[in-house]
Amino acid sequence: MEKTNAIAIVLDDHLLFADSFSSLIERVNLFSAVHTLNDERELTRFLVKHSQAPIYLFLDYYLKDGNGLTLINEAKRLNRQLIIIVMSSIISPTAVTNVLDYNPNGFVSKSSGFNTILQCLTTIALGEQYLCPIISEIVANTNHSSKIPFTARELEILQYFAKGLSIADTAEQVHLSKHTIVAHRRKMMGKADVNSITELLAYARVQELI
Repeated sequence: MEKTNAIAIVLDDHLLFADSFSSLIERVNLFSAVHTLNDERELTRFLVKHSQAPIYLFLDYYLKDGNGLTLINEAKRLNRQLIIIVMSSIISPTAVTNVLDYNPNGFVSKSSGFNTILQCLTTIALGEQYLCPIISEIVANTNHSSKIPFTARELEILQYFAKGLSIADTAEQVHLSKHTIVAHRRKMMGKADVNSITELLAYARVQELI
């Protein structure tokens, strides 16, 4: 691949990893610039400022204030040319399946090296989705009939429940009614086959969803 005018963004709230991964991306020598961002607000400001630029977003699955997946749809709305590559060390089949439901352009392990990142970018340039070997193996061994899909909104609500927010506080945060939050909670409990919010959160943690 030849160098492009695209910009690379590494969004990760762990500064040490973000800096080291950015250095790895710079070694690939395909981007006009590589930026390290640490939270959702920085990303939003950057995408608004560069709404017409070709951007590759390397997005951490876990962020300090919630699940990184909840940013995907908003990020795509702000920049129609956005290429999204999810970075994670998750091994839970349910979590992996949830990531793939968002149809990222790529999905790589945080332990990926130079050759894996280069292969990822080459595959995406050909118009194909790239899954690193670790993720591919998990997908191949996953029983898709047992998949429990949580929507982006449900994942967002789970983050607030995990922080201990009440129904009313969660409703205020996501601009929905308390009755709608209760309905979402009931649907999630049904999907997870649990009977309480405590069990739902325990399930979500085991499945690496929060």
